[in-house]
Amino acid sequence: MRAKIYELMYPLLNDGSGIYELDDLKAYVDKIMEKACIISVMEQNVLLGFLAYYANDYESKNAFLSMVVISPTVRKMGYGRRLVDFFIADLVLKGFKRCLTEVKEDNIKAINVCKKVGFSLIGKKDKYLIMEKML
Repeated sequence: MRAKIYELMYPLLNDGSGIYELDDLKAYVDKIMEKACIISVMEQNVLLGFLAYYANDYESKNAFLSMVVISPTVRKMGYGRRLVDFFIADLVLKGFKRCLTEVKEDNIKAINVCKKVGFSLIGKKDKYLIMEKML
């Protein structure tokens, strides 16, 4: 799975759009493989998309949505929404009360998607907006 995530993300980091921005893709993939929950969409052994989140703070019941990536070849087919729906259901089943995420302030598409699924703006950190969804 590690190699498949890397293969999906690498072209997106280098497409010139600036939407995906990571200093070290390998370190990020290693981190989510080790510490995050990952939900994926596969077809014929090809990774079409994934959602990575952290659901390990059982004391405060806060989760963190780290990344949603959908291959450009299957965007607008509902995969992202289904990943988000499953992720939210999983958090509720685990007893989480709140989910946070950070979105780059100029990533209007991601901001709108977050709002559409119930996230609201609660702050700003550097060039990122902090958004929250109560569960």
